Amino acid sequence: MCRRGASAIEKVLRADTTSLRALVVWEHVTPSDRGVAFPGTSVLARVSDARAVQYWDKSRRLSRTMVHDLPPDTLRSMAQMNADPPIVWDCVALFRPGVRWLDHFPTPDWAGRPAADLADSLSRHLAAIERSAPGDSSR
Repeated sequence: MCRRGASAIEKVLRADTTSLRALVVWEHVTPSDRGVAFPGTSVLARVSDARAVQYWDKSRRLSRTMVHDLPPDTLRSMAQMNADPPIVWDCVALFRPGVRWLDHFPTPDWAGRPAADLADSLSRHLAAIERSAPGDSSR
């Protein structure tokens, strides 16, 4: 996630009343990231919603797993494909309630990037997933 994307996600979360859970993963991607050991308090504060859990992925393990496991069309919507290998970062992925990560990373119901440009679309897709969820939408 980039800082602009994190701020945009926080804005969506503040307006959202669903029971979603958010996972924010931070990783080194850009040259300015390289001098940072891990995200500091001011960066983490960009996503302060209680439903959000934030992780530091120093070695980009999640990105590599997603590149390996996701179908090509989904990967193109989530990854910087001109990198070698592709890097999944600054993206948003939505999963319907009940989806679990078992043997392979699950294919999201909706995904896109860059996160900073997706606030309106994210809000619409969140509402659609919430409407399609059975009675208990705990995630």
